[in-house]
Amino acid sequence: MRVLNIKSVLGRFWLLKLLLFPIFLVIWPFYFSYLYYFYSRQLSKNAGQRQLFFLALDQYGVTVPLLCYVRCWSDVRSSASLVVFTPQIELVRKLAKNICPAVQLIAPPVLFSNFVQRAFNVFARNFVFVPLYHKLLRKYPEALYINETRNVSKSVYVKHLDEIYKNRPYDSPFWDAYVETRKVFDVRYNVAQDFFQLAKDFRGIFVDEALVQDLLSGLKVPGKYVVININVKDYSNKIQNIRRIAHFERYNVLIDYLIDKGYSVVLQGQREQPFFSPRKGFIDYAHSKFQSAENDLLLFGGCEFYVSSKTGAEWYGLVCDKPVLGLNYTELSSMQPCSRLRFYPKRVRNKEGSYLLWREFLKHPLYFQLGQSLPTQETFEFVEMEEHEIIAAVEEFLQLLQKPREQWMNYSSLQADFKKMLHPGHLDLYHISGLPCEAYLKEDS
Repeated sequence: MRVLNIKSVLGRFWLLKLLLFPIFLVIWPFYFSYLYYFYSRQLSKNAGQRQLFFLALDQYGVTVPLLCYVRCWSDVRSSASLVVFTPQIELVRKLAKNICPAVQLIAPPVLFSNFVQRAFNVFARNFVFVPLYHKLLRKYPEALYINETRNVSKSVYVKHLDEIYKNRPYDSPFWDAYVETRKVFDVRYNVAQDFFQLAKDFRGIFVDEALVQDLLSGLKVPGKYVVININVKDYSNKIQNIRRIAHFERYNVLIDYLIDKGYSVVLQGQREQPFFSPRKGFIDYAHSKFQSAENDLLLFGGCEFYVSSKTGAEWYGLVCDKPVLGLNYTELSSMQPCSRLRFYPKRVRNKEGSYLLWREFLKHPLYFQLGQSLPTQETFEFVEMEEHEIIAAVEEFLQLLQKPREQWMNYSSLQADFKKMLHPGHLDLYHISGLPCEAYLKEDS
């Protein structure tokens, strides 16, 4: 019998959260009623005047794209109001101030000290904000959101109303996995496609150059620099480890290569980032006193390009209009529409040691592996890139950087073949201009 581990469930500050739980139970009815009154009053004032956007998840990979969608909408169509249904109100406020400053933000004031609020959030998120979100979403069905709260969309998707599924070229395990993905995951693909259309003409936010220089001076970053993010989170769900970078030391060749090419290399992120050996030209911003949401935007705003594993921060490539090189990529059905994107996916190997060719992968149910197990007949593993593959990818990317934006659409013959194999069933990958590196496609040729 499995024993419940309180520390793993509650995470950081677990003892404080445990002590606060009885207090939360007492004040919950009053807190819920107060917030319902607050949201109802604010929404009644704005209904019909502005387009409503609802944010109910406080993850970077959800918050940043929605804020960018709000910015694109405001620039092209009409004014907007963003309604925040998460406890991370201050973080959203800071990000919105820079990404979409014209939006009207509807969020309640923070009632507790920052320390108590962070411990309190574990209860408030699920027992206050999520119920309020669903209650008010029923009242304002015209509100837009890209991501639903987890597992809610299971009852929403109906495959017989899905034009993509109805127009599938054949029945196969691939399409079975497609249906399972649409049932289980929380992305509203029709809304996401509208966002992608708007994002095609988006050229990034304005970043104050003086503030960028102040940050670079504090970090002692000389000359031009590249931002990197290496996601080494130890996901509790074993399937989620397809994202995790276990051998971060392989990125030393990338850091040294970029430094030799005249770039400084700045490690961005938070505590999930690894510790690399100090060297001239390498700056560990992730573990420095300068790390903050505001400085992240400044850092991206001034960089030459961004190198990232699969993580929410990759969306800053779109927000700041910077070229992005994705290494060890997974989850290809969930992508960002950055106009200058190249990526090198993790390769896939079965238990006998044979690799799945990319043409096979695009037709395989494993394509939809997004962190939850989908039915497959074989056991596969996602294999991290080797050092020579990392160097091949960055060499190719540096050559591409010399070309004007419109020439990024001049695909090689292999990339054109890859593009021809895509159809709407591949979801986000079908709707973006970004493609795998030529070096990755050649591996199977």
